[in-house]
Amino acid sequence: MCQLFAYSSLHPTTATAALAEFFGNSVDNPHGWGVAWHEGDEVRMVKEPIPAYRSTLVRHTLDEAIESTHILAHIRKATHGTCAYDNCHPFVQTDSSETAWTMIHNGVIVNDALLAGYDSWEVGETDSECVLMFLVDVIDEAMRRRGHELSFDEKFEVLGSAFDQLSNGNKLNLILDDGQTLFIHTNTLDTTLYASQNDDAAMFCTVPLTLGDWTPIPQRRLVAYRQGRLVRASHVQHVHSFDSRTVRYLQLPEVDLPAAADSYASPALQGAKSVECRR
Repeated sequence: MCQLFAYSSLHPTTATAALAEFFGNSVDNPHGWGVAWHEGDEVRMVKEPIPAYRSTLVRHTLDEAIESTHILAHIRKATHGTCAYDNCHPFVQTDSSETAWTMIHNGVIVNDALLAGYDSWEVGETDSECVLMFLVDVIDEAMRRRGHELSFDEKFEVLGSAFDQLSNGNKLNLILDDGQTLFIHTNTLDTTLYASQNDDAAMFCTVPLTLGDWTPIPQRRLVAYRQGRLVRASHVQHVHSFDSRTVRYLQLPEVDLPAAADSYASPALQGAKSVECRR
């Protein structure tokens, strides 16, 4: 399965050691990597369709010591979509209020009725990108109906309802970031998302890292973190627990993964890109 990492803190902080350990788990997740973080009102993102452990760009990015209050990272084990830049997480979409939403997802969409038609608009080939497009549309529709930008509590309620619908028949482990708050949801029978908390920061990971004390994220409910602290948690929202034993995953054929570049001077040869999104 893909692996997720997220970081939320009160003050801009580097998470270099944690990210280095996280990307070191990419031997079993070889189909790409990505990291996104906030610099003021901008989202910076770097991703690449090669194993993170072979990437000189990962090393360069970590050497630059990302410093932010919000960091999301992902290593991909593909079950849908080819090994390509446009299929690597994180994904970013901007809503009608110019807020940039960043998302990482570890899951599988079996019941895709709510996502019908989004594959015609997505850039890549993943159901994860369609999930983000759907969620941003839900936010836009809520703003249209209310006639104003949503408050935190309104976003929480709207997203909680959307996750309730999307979880029916689907594995929906995801972390969604609007630049202020991390919205986190998991619904697997086995624990696949953990949190580690200290006084002014929180980390989240699919597999606990050696740094920190880790506890499972509550299942089948929405939790929200801001400035490294839990600010809201819903009651159990739905009964849609996902049992991976009941699903036969598609296995990609052996792929000829792009070779890592000899130096940071040639990332374009790897399909690597760095982008900025303004809120």
